[in-house]
Amino acid sequence: MAGFSSSAYKGNHGDLAVHFIDVGQGDCALAVYKDYTILIDAGEISEKSKVITYLRSLDIERIDMIIASHPHSDHIGSLSAVIDRYGTDLLVIPEVTEEMTPVSSSFENMINSADKCGAELRFAEVGETLSVSEDFSIDFIAPVADYEDLNNYSIVCRLNYGENSFIFTGDIEEISERDIVDSGADISADVIKIAHHGSSTSSLKVFLQSVDPDYAVISVGSRNDYGHPHEKTLDLLRLLEINLYRTDYHGDIVIFSDKTNLTVVTENKEVPFDVYS
Repeated sequence: MAGFSSSAYKGNHGDLAVHFIDVGQGDCALAVYKDYTILIDAGEISEKSKVITYLRSLDIERIDMIIASHPHSDHIGSLSAVIDRYGTDLLVIPEVTEEMTPVSSSFENMINSADKCGAELRFAEVGETLSVSEDFSIDFIAPVADYEDLNNYSIVCRLNYGENSFIFTGDIEEISERDIVDSGADISADVIKIAHHGSSTSSLKVFLQSVDPDYAVISVGSRNDYGHPHEKTLDLLRLLEINLYRTDYHGDIVIFSDKTNLTVVTENKEVPFDVYS
């Protein structure tokens, strides 16, 4: 974060700041509403120092809620270390079938760390809304069915603050996106975290049109081996005229809300290339 201090903007643009933390080829987002904190994923275990340092820079002492979108290491690898350092009151995970329940060390370590700090462990309940205040709440939207791939079990949730909203999609792919649209859930949002790092297997046009965002964020590693984000996704975002931010280009990204207006601040202010390419 050299040369970038998101805390310098705190309070200048509203009481909600949503941080998309650059953890390379992984996901990590932090919502700070006044003194209430929600962490969504935390990247690979190799990124634990980055995440902990970032949280320290914001003077965070404890995390109120952690949402582990789904049990893949590029999303939950650092969560055990973060929980050990900061603790949490609530850990929300997706409920998967018995045969899909992971046995990975990253998943087991996360559960053990949550248990040690006394956190409540809760499955995401589709249709549930958790209200933090009259102005700030979180809706749980997916997973709405059983799937054969853990990516599609990703928790999809929407943060609401006044007139603004942010939707987080984990690594859902087209089958889950279509199920969400078919469910009739209200998924409109001002900001979308693009699913699965901009993969070609996600971001259906009908899904993005249903969200109808002004801004999109892709959390992705620079020159990654997966070819993320895919040109198909980038072309669609351009076609739909959605303003795009990418962690591989912009570094850490913070979007502030004052209930009505959004302000975007990025670590790398000058990006000398087309973000849609």
